[in-house]
Amino acid sequence: MRRVIYILLLSLLCVVSVEAQDTFSKVLESIEANNTTLKAYREQANADKIGNKTGINMANPEVEFGYLWGSPAGEGNRTDLNVTQSFDFPTAYRYKSQLAAGKNKQVDLTYDQQHREIMQQARALCVELTYQTKLNEQLTQRLESARELSDAYQKRFNQGDIDILERNKTKLDLLNTEKLYQINMVEINTLRAELQRLNGGEPLVYPFGNYPDYLFPLNFTEWFERVKENNPSLRLAEQEVELSKKQEQLTRALNLPKITAGYTSERILGTTLQGFTVGVSIPLWEGKNTVKHQKAQTVALQMQHADTKLQFQNTLKNQYDKASKLSVLLNEYQETLKVTNNRDLLKKALDKGQLSLINYLLELSVYYVTIDKYYETERDYQLAVSELQQWER
Repeated sequence: MRRVIYILLLSLLCVVSVEAQDTFSKVLESIEANNTTLKAYREQANADKIGNKTGINMANPEVEFGYLWGSPAGEGNRTDLNVTQSFDFPTAYRYKSQLAAGKNKQVDLTYDQQHREIMQQARALCVELTYQTKLNEQLTQRLESARELSDAYQKRFNQGDIDILERNKTKLDLLNTEKLYQINMVEINTLRAELQRLNGGEPLVYPFGNYPDYLFPLNFTEWFERVKENNPSLRLAEQEVELSKKQEQLTRALNLPKITAGYTSERILGTTLQGFTVGVSIPLWEGKNTVKHQKAQTVALQMQHADTKLQFQNTLKNQYDKASKLSVLLNEYQETLKVTNNRDLLKKALDKGQLSLINYLLELSVYYVTIDKYYETERDYQLAVSELQQWER
């Protein structure tokens, strides 16, 4: 029989865990599909990609036409036609194309970063809503108990068994519990409204009674090496370095001689002169220090990339340590609360007259504070864990 009960309890816990996992996943999937900010970001990303492909082709050809009247009249008129096309050094076009592709990759990483920020905001709201929902279950029970106690003491007061001070204590206890319950309901409604806002105004009717399970990584270094590539900020910093190197190559190419080729013709007094023209720019002054500046820019971006990686690793290590310590506190609370369910014992002692009302309310408040601290620790643990989870996918 014990084995059967154990299996049933284990099955129930698995069902609850799967439901919680499904709730969080479904909410995040819905927000990902309906969030209007993400839709705007996607459209902006598409526009930016198109913009990055502009300005990478050759300059437009130039056509020049001239008609000159001769004076005196016998000199005849003159007609000129010039068609010219200017070219950068050929390698410049290759570097421009590579730079545009790199910038488009940068656009994708920027969108990924924006997407992750909104998803993390939604995940944190799910954790907060689950905390408030679990707290609501406790406050509902407390409100029911406080109301029963107040009603019972009101009857005793009416019968003359107790004085008004005793009755007022239960009424004040009921009032405080009602206010806590009302504040809790305000928080729940606010959190649901925030999730609905992130969901593009569409309501989310999923239950938030439990947190999803999370397999806490045992080794931070190994875990970090596995997830660091999922950080778009880190990849953006790395991409900035690559783009700067490409810009270096492009700057060199743009400082090489530019070529101008064209066709020209001249007609006067029935005589036509025509042929081709070729020109080459001499790079003496215009591009001075441009390559040197771009090299310095690359070095600065490399240092920023190293700093971004270090800051990211340290931030995650702090969150990892925080979650680890909160996990220990959470287990301690769970073990303590398993053997110290004082609410029923205190009520029995009060009913038998073994405990005064003031001591009952005092002891009960201590027990409630412990429960509240447990829920707060559980919430803080889940929030710390969510900071780690966001980088695992």
